Amino acid sequence: MNNKKFIAGFTLIMCILLMNIPVQARMKCWTNNEGVRECGDKVPPEFAQKGHQEINKGGIITKEKERAKTPEELEEEQRLAKLEQERLAAEAEQKEQDAVLLKTFTSVGDIERIRDERISAIESTIKLTGVRIKKIQGSVDKLIETAAVAERSGKAPPEALLKDIESLRRQITNNNKFIEDKRAEQEVIRESHALDIARYKKLKGIE
Repeated sequence: MNNKKFIAGFTLIMCILLMNIPVQARMKCWTNNEGVRECGDKVPPEFAQKGHQEINKGGIITKEKERAKTPEELEEEQRLAKLEQERLAAEAEQKEQDAVLLKTFTSVGDIERIRDERISAIESTIKLTGVRIKKIQGSVDKLIETAAVAERSGKAPPEALLKDIESLRRQITNNNKFIEDKRAEQEVIRESHALDIARYKKLKGIE
């Protein structure tokens, strides 16, 4: 019985002492290297970067300082922040493109008409280039025949003649490359307008 009275009296004294501690004297608690929670009026320097809590005289946590982040964690935060910025930029760009799409076209038919006009214009250029190639090829054939006549007569074709043939052949190669590029451009137009049509239908709720 005496022990119980002593404990009760001791507890009462401690409570009174705690109540009389100045408000500014806050307890700090941290976790040591063994994972054990420790408390004191100051955080030891070796644990300063691991985070701690401040507790008032009522045992209530009043402040919590997070541990310092590792270089890897900081790098990951930067990576995620960059991804978020890129996502927001992409959304803003898509919103702007959608506004232009809706302002430019009033129907799917409008998009298809513009597509066909662009492809047709390129097709006309391709046909003109094809005609040019045929003319150049005709000139090449004539020069080759001239060179052949010289060879049959036992003479070497003039150097200038051979250079002209080579120059015309390069022109044919360049023109064929031009046609190839224009065909690729037509395909890009088809794909681009297909995406525009799909997006337009989605924005307008068209099945």
